[in-house]
Amino acid sequence: MKIVYSSRFECEALVVYEFIAKDKRKVAKKFLDKIKLHIETLVDNPYKGRSSPDGNRELVYKGYTIPYMIDDDVVIILGIFNQNAWKSKEDK
Repeated sequence: MKIVYSSRFECEALVVYEFIAKDKRKVAKKFLDKIKLHIETLVDNPYKGRSSPDGNRELVYKGYTIPYMIDDDVVIILGIFNQNAWKSKEDK
């Protein structure tokens, strides 16, 4: 399996980083590094995350939900959110 990060994920991860970095920049960097390490575990076990109502899957890490989809041999990381409701592009 290969992991591909969507541009939406990258934008939302930057928002998470900037929010945490307001207090501690090093902590924000370390937190995002740990999130990406957690995501990388999907290479060996892509069905690790829970099923979501839209037919995709969700990985949860320290209160953050990371929606993703599996397409053949690729895991596409769609986004990241905390307590706010994340909407797929079809929901908008």
